[in-house]
Amino acid sequence: MTLDALFRPYRLTPRLTLPNRIVLAPCTRNRATADLSPTPGAARHYGERADAGLLITEAVLILPGIQGFIDTPGIFLDSHQRAWAGVADAVHDRGGRIFLQLWHPGRMSHSHFAGTAPRSASDVLDPARRRQVGGLELYHERPRPLSGAEIGAVIAAYAAAASRAIAAGFDGVEIHAANGYLPEQFWRAHTNRRTDAWGGTAAGRARFTIEVAGACAQAVGAGRVGIRLSPAAYFSEMKYSDGDNDALDLILSNLSDCGLAYVHTGVVTDNPVGYLDGTSTAYLRRRWAGTLIGNGGYTPGFAAEGIDRGDFDLAAFGKLFLANPDLVARLSAGADLAPYSRAVLDGFE
Repeated sequence: MTLDALFRPYRLTPRLTLPNRIVLAPCTRNRATADLSPTPGAARHYGERADAGLLITEAVLILPGIQGFIDTPGIFLDSHQRAWAGVADAVHDRGGRIFLQLWHPGRMSHSHFAGTAPRSASDVLDPARRRQVGGLELYHERPRPLSGAEIGAVIAAYAAAASRAIAAGFDGVEIHAANGYLPEQFWRAHTNRRTDAWGGTAAGRARFTIEVAGACAQAVGAGRVGIRLSPAAYFSEMKYSDGDNDALDLILSNLSDCGLAYVHTGVVTDNPVGYLDGTSTAYLRRRWAGTLIGNGGYTPGFAAEGIDRGDFDLAAFGKLFLANPDLVARLSAGADLAPYSRAVLDGFE
């Protein structure tokens, strides 16, 4: 089996050509400092993987008071921006390209970390119990619906975080609108019970994600903005409802008009789903003519075949890249790959 497709250059935007089609998927590291800055180890972590066509950072909080997981970094303070600049420099010094992922957990926030109750589109509780790093076990809390004014402030915070990332030297940003976090909580009917302009119809539910993307594009340029979407409702107790696909289709149509750099599939395993008439990536490909990053537990061989078929343009790897910082070199040489295990994470700084 040939992996040649993974090593073809790709013109992502007029200003950014990737030397290969291999992408580091965003992977939560839980290694931030007490003030939620990335540690010096983050610069080493991303720098070691800089030969990927594109790196996407772990999810990064856009605001204070929204943390839901232990030791997750932010990009809302000057100290955060300075620390992330060191990460961008480490990647660029090795010839790499890196986007920073913008994150609002929404109802996945928790007062234990955030100091305040979670906020979301509506007050729909995630009933699942969640185990945190270090054995801490917490129940989810019922979120408070965001007011119209608060929604506007959150959208502005996404744009401000995007501007900070570019000022820190990043090549772009990725809006984390997947995996059951705040944007998905708005466009899914299960978690959006609103009857105002931010809900009630497919257009109302789509509005938040569309406006976040537009605000970020206006702040830093559409070619510096990508977005991650989860067509399949699988994460954080999200549930599919009739009309969800209508909202998602409106989002994708608007993103096409906006000219974003790419869409990235947010899924653990990209299996076929009945209400999508196929996989999440196939659903996105049918509706998005721009650059598509495929993701979902791919082997390198499957990824190369998918690129050759035109199923997606770039392939993201998470666990393989965590276990093999030199993944690109190993794939190029046909060398064996180290297996992923949870023990890999213990060595992170």
